[in-house]
Amino acid sequence: MRNKGQWLLLTALAALLIVVFWYAVAIWQATPSMPLYGNIILGVAMSLAVVVGCGLTALMYHSRRKGYDEPARTKTKAKNEGNSL
Repeated sequence: MRNKGQWLLLTALAALLIVVFWYAVAIWQATPSMPLYGNIILGVAMSLAVVVGCGLTALMYHSRRKGYDEPARTKTKAKNEGNSL
């Protein structure tokens, strides 16, 4: 940290993080617990979201590596260059 402004920003952000964490814990303790079937459904939904996200990311890398993301090229330009008068 080079100057006083950066330390002030870091302190403000740390204080905000502490307040948000405290508020989240207070709300979490104030609400009733979820039944077992709700936890199971939530776990399955999170697992599916992770699988879909990983699959789409892998597809993006695969597509880029195979060259499917390159711009379309037409072959008519090469044919027309040879037939010019």
